[in-house]
Amino acid sequence: MLLKDERINNEKNGSTRGCNDQETKKFKNGSTSLCDEQDYLVNDIKDETTRICSEQNSKNQSEKMAALGQLAGGIAHDFNNQLMSIIGNATMIQKTDDIERIREYAERIIHISQSTANLTKKILMFSKRESSINKPVNLKSIMDNTYNMVESILNKKIELSYSYQASNKVILGDEAQVESMIVNLILNSKDALDDSVGKIRIGAEDTVIFSETVLSHGEMIKPGNYIKVYVEDNGKGIKDEVLNRIFEPYFTTKNKTKGTGLGLSVVFGTVKSHSGYINVQSRHDIGTLFEIFLPVYVKKEKTKSETERDLNSNIIMLVDDDINVLDVETEILEDLGYDVVKFSEPAKALEFYNSNCNNIAFSVIDISMPVMTGRQLYERMQIKKKDAAAIFITGYARQTDYEELTRKGAVIIEKPFTYEDLSTQIAKIYM
Repeated sequence: MLLKDERINNEKNGSTRGCNDQETKKFKNGSTSLCDEQDYLVNDIKDETTRICSEQNSKNQSEKMAALGQLAGGIAHDFNNQLMSIIGNATMIQKTDDIERIREYAERIIHISQSTANLTKKILMFSKRESSINKPVNLKSIMDNTYNMVESILNKKIELSYSYQASNKVILGDEAQVESMIVNLILNSKDALDDSVGKIRIGAEDTVIFSETVLSHGEMIKPGNYIKVYVEDNGKGIKDEVLNRIFEPYFTTKNKTKGTGLGLSVVFGTVKSHSGYINVQSRHDIGTLFEIFLPVYVKKEKTKSETERDLNSNIIMLVDDDINVLDVETEILEDLGYDVVKFSEPAKALEFYNSNCNNIAFSVIDISMPVMTGRQLYERMQIKKKDAAAIFITGYARQTDYEELTRKGAVIIEKPFTYEDLSTQIAKIYM
């Protein structure tokens, strides 16, 4: 009844309610229809949402490009310096007949090349695509040695405490990378204390994750049994705007004399290459805590065929798709005393193996090859001979191939490797 009377009064005043009738009131867009005004507001909101999304996407793209430029600039700087050293020493070899000086220049080239290879590993670790050679290593022993080493070089004003409380001592990992990771975190804490009076606490303890949990940088840690390695300091802490960027490559708040900005990005990559997780807690002027969760290692028992192999033959099948590398590898193996049958095409290697598998002591196979990968070649070799012995070499391998071969206990050598590296790994086959 009230609504009816209201309608009558409105009609007497010369106006009506509703979207289908004309209304004397004008809206801000110049229309006289409430429906038109509602459409206008909806479109206005859509336009504003589109604008905000566009600006956010543009900002994200800009940040990505800035990070890429930062990475590319840092890589170019380091690589060009190392290439300059290699070219310079090679040039000096051409200009002298002094055997001792030639030997010295050659040793420099080897040392610089290995340094360049380490830089490549750091970049791959940052991108979370590093394929580290993981094997059972004693984490407690690594941490014991690291503590003893770092304690002697820290400022005496800094109090360093260490406690290994984890019941497990062994992880599946790379000893050198784990040691470097812990040292990087300790030195980072040292810099946070700025060589003033302070405390650094390191250690390890058992941790069970019962359900997926979000860590500091948005990553979800999976349920499971872990050894938690921690490094904590009571230094100046990390500001929020910096905390979000600490794992970016070549990002640093330090001057050039104190760091390149690769330290924490390498830590992050090392954690990922060990199937682990990292969490960071920090409060400005109070301190920082880094927590690294490494999976507990479960030992895989070897089968009888894996432990008992007949390696009486002196013939090695070598497979690498890079002709230049293939020739050098052949010379190294022949110098070690082996008869080498080499192939640059996996299909031809497989054909040879199927006909001569009983005469081949073991094979040396590159993992990353076109058409057929080293892993695929090996799996087809196993169809002919289940306990086929092989050493795998790689400049870079897909993570799936790497993990599958590692899971099977395969021996993997990363390029560039030395004469001694290959000789040592071959000796392990005969053990």
